[in-house]
Amino acid sequence: MSFDGPIPGQSLTNEPRNHPWERPPETVDPDEAIKHHLTRFSKPKVMDGILDAIDRGYPVSMLTELVLSGAVAQGIHSIDLSMMIGPVVHEYLVNLLEEEGVEFDEFFPEEGDEDVRKSIAVSKAIKGIKESSGKPQEEEEELEEESMEEEMMEEPKRGLMARPEPEGDMS
Repeated sequence: MSFDGPIPGQSLTNEPRNHPWERPPETVDPDEAIKHHLTRFSKPKVMDGILDAIDRGYPVSMLTELVLSGAVAQGIHSIDLSMMIGPVVHEYLVNLLEEEGVEFDEFFPEEGDEDVRKSIAVSKAIKGIKESSGKPQEEEEELEEESMEEEMMEEPKRGLMARPEPEGDMS
């Protein structure tokens, strides 16, 4: 076990303004911030990363949040400004992907559909692993169906402190 992590409260003793987000942002103008993000999307390396994330099943809304959070962490603009320009950046990404003919999800499924989210994540992970192993498509579908059946057949989860159920009738 390693004890190399920060000590609780250590950030309160560090020198102030060590990090970009602790200093004033580079821009406070929404137009400049939007221009910054749109010019970044024109770079091939950035777009390759976005397309790779879309292929892995990330929705555009999540990518928008990641891009904006990264800009806040780098000190480019504030959190408030990212909330203001978020819809513009999101819409730009959607239009860009539609122009390129890329299939994508704009948002995650509804909040109540936690099982749907998990099954999407599992199936996409299995697909990624199988693509890298080079198995035929038929084998991939069979393995995916088997894993889904196994998930459905599992007994309901119980808490750590739950008492074991009696195996037979005690009377």
